[in-house]
Amino acid sequence: MIFEPDDRLKQKMAKNGSVLQYMYSVSGAGKGVMALGIMLAVIGAALAAVLTNTMGTQGAVTFGAAMIIPGILLAVLGVFMQQKKERGWAQAYMETGLTEQDLRRIEQEFKKPGTLLLSMDKGKDTNSLKQMGFLTDNYIKFPSLGPCVFRLEDLVACFYTKKYLCQDGGYDSALIAYITEGELGFMQRNPPEKASLAIVKAIRERNPRVISDHFFSYEGKEYDAVKNPEEVIQLHKQVYGKL
Repeated sequence: MIFEPDDRLKQKMAKNGSVLQYMYSVSGAGKGVMALGIMLAVIGAALAAVLTNTMGTQGAVTFGAAMIIPGILLAVLGVFMQQKKERGWAQAYMETGLTEQDLRRIEQEFKKPGTLLLSMDKGKDTNSLKQMGFLTDNYIKFPSLGPCVFRLEDLVACFYTKKYLCQDGGYDSALIAYITEGELGFMQRNPPEKASLAIVKAIRERNPRVISDHFFSYEGKEYDAVKNPEEVIQLHKQVYGKL
């Protein structure tokens, strides 16, 4: 699903001043620890209620407290862990190759008309919004939990294929993207076909230089973008003068 968010939705996604921070907060070990703590506390309380008739109030409370107290402590620890993670959101994006100037530019571009949200499903709840990608004039974030945002000018290829060869000899479908430098890129196995093709089309409309086919030929030579990504990246550099 691809759609242009209205101003109200943009404000929701940047309520703390940063859409990048909003999306980065979707995951983290702290959330898992917090969820485990809450679950233990709830189970302990439920067991205490059930055992009151058989063990007496004092015994049931003692038994339940053995789970409730550690559960509360885990929940508190999870909150602190998540807050610490979220404070490092800017550094996390910069570790993928972005600069502070890029981060500021992304935030500014996200607010402009024409920004698109990219999703693999039709959910629009808070958790779904945080897992979406976005496409601005100069940047692309694919739908994922990771903090990677790419400059559109650095994108070499983005294509959907049903012929991603697996180790067992079978095939998966995949949405794949390569960039000009380094080993960074994007791949999602078995994504929805319709959503994947829509994302590829939207990217091509903003950067026609992006290669959008798994198999293609150029000047009589055949290329396989899955099997030989280095050749595809090298070709892109040769054609567009980035050697």
